[in-house]
Amino acid sequence: QYIVLVSVRTLVRECPSAFSPFLNDFFVKGMDPSFTRMIKLDILVSLCHDPKAIEAVLTELRTYVRHSDKSFSCAAIRAVGKVAELARVVYDRRAYMTGEVDAASARADSNVIALNCLSGLVTLSEFSRNDEVVGECAATMQRILSQLLSD
Repeated sequence: QYIVLVSVRTLVRECPSAFSPFLNDFFVKGMDPSFTRMIKLDILVSLCHDPKAIEAVLTELRTYVRHSDKSFSCAAIRAVGKVAELARVVYDRRAYMTGEVDAASARADSNVIALNCLSGLVTLSEFSRNDEVVGECAATMQRILSQLLSD
C-alpha cells in the first residue's frame, strides 16, 4: 500500500485533475497506519485545485486536527494552512480564467476561507492540552495572517 500511495502522490502532483473524482478515496480511515495517514494527507492537499475540493478537504481536516496521534494532528494543522494558501491561488485563477466572478469577489471568497481556518485554529489552540499542537496552531495562524495582510 505504501509504494502505491507514494506513486499516486507523485502522479497527483503532476496531474491533480486526473484524481479529482477520487478525492474521497484518499480520506484517512481509522485503521490507517501513520505512514499511510501522512501520505494521504499530502495527496488531499495536492487535490485542492477547485473550490469544491477545498471545502471537502477542509471539512475532513477538522477531524484530523483532533486525532490522538499528535504528529498527525500537527501535520493536519499545517495542511489547513497550506489549503488556506491554495484557496487564494485557486479563487484568483478561477476569476482570471473563467470571468465568472471579478477578482475582488474571488479574493473576498478566499479570505473568508482563510478567516474560517483561523477561527478553527484559535478554537483548537484554546482547548488543546498539548504544547506541540498549540505551537503548530500558532505557527499556522501566523502564516495565514501574513497572507491576509499581504493584500
